[in-house]
This record gives sequence, C-alpha cells and structure tokens, in this order.
Amino acid sequence: MKAKQLFPLFLFGILLFQSCKDDTCENRNGDYSKGVFVVNEGPFGGTGTITWHNSETGETVQDVFAEENNCATLGQFVQSLTFYNGKGYIVVNGADKVVVVDARTFRFLDTIGGLALPRFFQRSFGNPNIAYISQWGADGVSGSLAVVDLNSNTVIKTIPTGSGPEKMFALNSDVLYVANSGGFGVDSTVALVSMFTDQVQNKFVVAEKNPTCLASSGNRTFTLCKGYYDDVASAGWLGDFGPNTVSIPVDKYADDLVASPDGTALYFLGGGAIWTYKDNSVSKLFDQPAYGLACHPTTGELYCADGKDFNSASEIVIYKPDGTKVGSFSAGISPGEIVIVE
Repeated sequence: MKAKQLFPLFLFGILLFQSCKDDTCENRNGDYSKGVFVVNEGPFGGTGTITWHNSETGETVQDVFAEENNCATLGQFVQSLTFYNGKGYIVVNGADKVVVVDARTFRFLDTIGGLALPRFFQRSFGNPNIAYISQWGADGVSGSLAVVDLNSNTVIKTIPTGSGPEKMFALNSDVLYVANSGGFGVDSTVALVSMFTDQVQNKFVVAEKNPTCLASSGNRTFTLCKGYYDDVASAGWLGDFGPNTVSIPVDKYADDLVASPDGTALYFLGGGAIWTYKDNSVSKLFDQPAYGLACHPTTGELYCADGKDFNSASEIVIYKPDGTKVGSFSAGISPGEIVIVE
C-alpha cells in the first residue's frame, strides 16, 4: 500500500524537477491570510493560475500556487476559489478536481476528485463538515451538486439540480439556491436545495434563459440570466423569483451579480460596462470591459477583471461606484473570478 503511494509521488517529484530550474522553484514562504485573489482560467491546453495582490503594499504574485508548491500547476481552466475554515478550495474545471490548500501559506493539502466539470464550491450552513460543488456533468448538461465530506475530502452523494448548475447562494442555514445556467445547453430554473435534507425542494422558473448567479438586496433575492447564445431573441435578465416582483431586461451575456456592502445596491457586468440595480431600476455606472467583477466588502470599490486579448496578461481595474478609477494591477490569462479577503 505505501509502496504504491510512494511511486506516483516519486514521479511527481521528477516531473517537477524536470519542468523548472532549481532557482525558480524555491517556495516564497509568503503569508496570504488577506489580499485580493484573482482566479485566472488560463489558456486552452495550458494551466490556470491564482494571482495574489496586497492592496496595502502593492505587491503582486502572479502564480501563487506555483510559487508555494515547487512550481506545481493547477490544471486547465481554473474556475473558482473559496476560503473556508482555514483552507482554500480551488475548483479546476478542466481537470475535474478541487485542489485544497492552506489558506495562509497556500501550500497543497489535498485533492477532491470524483467530479465532472466542477464549477463552484459552497459550504453547508447546516453542517460544518459538508460542502456542495456545482458540476455540469460529463455531458455538460446533466448537472448536479456533489455533496462533499470535508473530513475525508470525498464525494458522498450527488443531488440532480438542472442543466449547468453554476453559482449558489445560501439564504439561511437550510435554503441553498442554485442557478442552473444551462451548461452546454439551456435552462431557465433556479433550484432550491435543502441543506438539512440534501434534496431539491422546489424549482423556480425565471423569465429568461440560463441564470448564472444570485445575490441579495434588502430582503429579496435576485438572479441574473445571461440569455442563450444560440437564440437571437434571448436576452439577459435581472429579477426576483417565486413569484417575480422585478423583471428587467439587461445586456445579453450579463454576469457576476454582486451586492454593495450595505446591500442597498447590486452590480453586474455586461456589454463592456458596469451596471447597477438600485431603487427598482438599472443604470450604467461606467464603461469598462470586464470578464469578472467583485465588490470590496468594506470600501464598496468595484474590482473589474479586464481580460484584454485573453491570450496574455490581463488587468484588474479598481473603481469607486461613482466611476472614479482608483488603481489597477496585472493578473493572468482569462481572469474570471475575484475573491477579496480582509
């Protein structure tokens, strides 16, 4: 048993040694307890990366996982990053895995396998030892949530939810909303999953196709639909569900719905601009191409991931909500998600 485990570790060490020079593979021994983390999907046929940026000092590390793990790579299409209970969970879509790291050192701890096109990680608020990982399935449409035991980092069951489950939103300790984005197909539903029973309790049909994300403003939960690429009549859409009290058409391919720190405003990207929903109406804040968007949980500043040509370095541009640019820093290829840790 131990011999079988040591052999792949030996090969892993050889591959690492052959793939980089000794002087570039020494670990930084950094402290990543706080900062801005940019999830770079990476190029086709290559590897995704995580950029770390210290807003106080301006220091930026472009591939923090490689820098702290002897030049090791994460794999193709790094999708998302979630911190929970002293650990970071890096979802690698193209490699069908989640890489677990120490949240402070970013050193490798474990891998969660048994997944099929995973997307996002969500801790359970009903059981601290359980998490949910949305996954599109091997065919890209038969979507489900993988229920993971965080003690053993293994999938213990799956919950069918709809096509292309994407981002999740925990309303309370029981209710988990799941946006069914369609995956490689089409869907128009948001699934309500009970974290007490691990079962779908309801499905809300929304007014447009392919919902991707959810956020709360006041005491209402909103979803954002990007529309279906193969339907010219399909548009983006923002609204409530169950039943709808707000229904607003927005730019097709709109994405990344986030809330202001006080919850009075929502922000999203679309059509080369950043938009806001407030007081029952949508308006454009400022022009800025963005592939990812985040709102600082304290300052309310908006972090916009400009992918540029999606084949070379990108840029994270920081604005106040009034459109005043306050800073920027470079990131990797195809920056899709931004995580801010204080």
